Amino acid sequence: MKAILLPRLAGKTTQLIQMSAETKFYMVVHTKTEAARVFVAAHEMGLSIPLPLTFGEFLDKRYYGKGIKGFLIDNAELLLQQLAPGVPVVAISINDEHTEEKGEQSEQNRD
Repeated sequence: MKAILLPRLAGKTTQLIQMSAETKFYMVVHTKTEAARVFVAAHEMGLSIPLPLTFGEFLDKRYYGKGIKGFLIDNAELLLQQLAPGVPVVAISINDEHTEEKGEQSEQNRD
């Protein structure tokens, strides 16, 4: 799994759009409005992507699983927060499949 960690408005969604165009993986976004915005943005970039799913569709498994080879989650922190409404998600850990040894930090976390 790849994690894109950048500040707000730094191109995270654009990177996911490009990945979706290359792989045809479905993007998962917060709302239907965001799904439409992302779909239009892809076409404005000259890219073809599958229509993004909303968090609700994703969580309710309202998609045809056999036709989907992967998901690209945009704003994952919002998805996690939706799983625990009213209670802040304070921290998460993510496995880095590129880390070779147990306990080794990824380059992203090194100072």
